[in-house]
Amino acid sequence: MKPVMTVTDLFSEQELNDLSIQLSTVTAHAATIGGTIEEDATNKIRKSNILFLRDKTYFWVYDKLVTAVKHVNSINYNKTLYGIEPLQYTEYDSKYNGFYATHVDDNVKNLTNGLMRKLSFTMQLSEQSEYAGGEVLIHSGEIVISKKYGDITFFDSQIPHEVTPVTSGFRKSLVGWVLGPRV
Repeated sequence: MKPVMTVTDLFSEQELNDLSIQLSTVTAHAATIGGTIEEDATNKIRKSNILFLRDKTYFWVYDKLVTAVKHVNSINYNKTLYGIEPLQYTEYDSKYNGFYATHVDDNVKNLTNGLMRKLSFTMQLSEQSEYAGGEVLIHSGEIVISKKYGDITFFDSQIPHEVTPVTSGFRKSLVGWVLGPRV
């Protein structure tokens, strides 16, 4: 099993542009850690703005992502999977050195029905030239994921990973988690 798999060209250039236009109308809010608003703790772990995409206008994005999830899972991960949590639109701005310290995604306490995050993914929504820093590091062989616009990188939710500080410009991404049984 490969620790990381990247899917390219799932979305056409027009679809990526349409999504960017849709997202340009939303207002993201300061991220919290585990639902807490503890300012000091949050700023030491994460500085970013987020918005969960629950509106039906984004269902077309989910539909395409389900295809990619099924594909990478069948050829690499072979996990029992049930569905994607609401997508998280994330912004990292160099004005505040946006980052997310090393963490894992599978330790979320508020999931119900015996489910947990099994597979994580991030989709690049910024061109590489629009920002510096902001690398997503997967701490399984120290892998730096693709920064190509539209690329979607999948990895096991148990693998520690981080987003390094954005030192110039503005980085946008979609982040998602695929749920499976807590086994």
